[in-house]
Amino acid sequence: MSITVCLPGAAADRVDEAIADAMAPFEMDGTREWQLDIWDSWYITGGGAMSGGFNVLPGHERDPRLIRSRRWDRKSERLPNDFGWCAGGPRELLDFSASHEEARRLAAVAGTGGRTPPADPWQVYHDRAEAEFRAYNHRQVSADHRVQPLVKSFDAHVRALPKERYWYRFLNFFDPVVDVGRTERETFVEQQVASSLRTRNVLTRNCWWYEDGGPGIHGECHGPAVCRRSGRASTATCGTCPGTRSWST
Repeated sequence: MSITVCLPGAAADRVDEAIADAMAPFEMDGTREWQLDIWDSWYITGGGAMSGGFNVLPGHERDPRLIRSRRWDRKSERLPNDFGWCAGGPRELLDFSASHEEARRLAAVAGTGGRTPPADPWQVYHDRAEAEFRAYNHRQVSADHRVQPLVKSFDAHVRALPKERYWYRFLNFFDPVVDVGRTERETFVEQQVASSLRTRNVLTRNCWWYEDGGPGIHGECHGPAVCRRSGRASTATCGTCPGTRSWST
């Protein structure tokens, strides 16, 4: 699993230490209720669209304050970010403008592209490779499928859409003949909207751990059963973790 950790702006020079401090109440140690035994190891990741990263505001892609991913086996080694993405950084450098509303518009536009003669689905080429395994090999399957006029037209249509700020699954089709051409328009749009933005687990500034849309777990309490504000992250009177203003990782 992954979680977005909020840190104070003053933590810019000690990100790894600050994350360790924020995560400490949720380490598996068996000293409190089982709900707080969440992790046994962690490392920073997210420097790209496929790894759950953050969008960087245009013009700030090379800002040294942007956080880079670490190797899981060598946490001190920083990996390069994909251009336009980062593993975290000051909020003023991050682009949070991507939205479900815009994703819905882009999906609707994508669903109207490629109005050319019908195409065969990928399965047709796969079945041919199975039947003619000596004369027609599996390496030709995807190439022959994607070179069809309809598929080529649709691929070009989708590539032209401004979808760089969205999750890699958004408008990414294995077989557009089936995924688009044989899916009801409303269903297609809703499926794409659902895959447009990554759902993030969050560790808040007040030490609340939110995961999979469930109720919050407060790290300063012995467990949910004794937490006076269990599930609510507002001004917890039973304790707080180090605060945050502007950093996310």
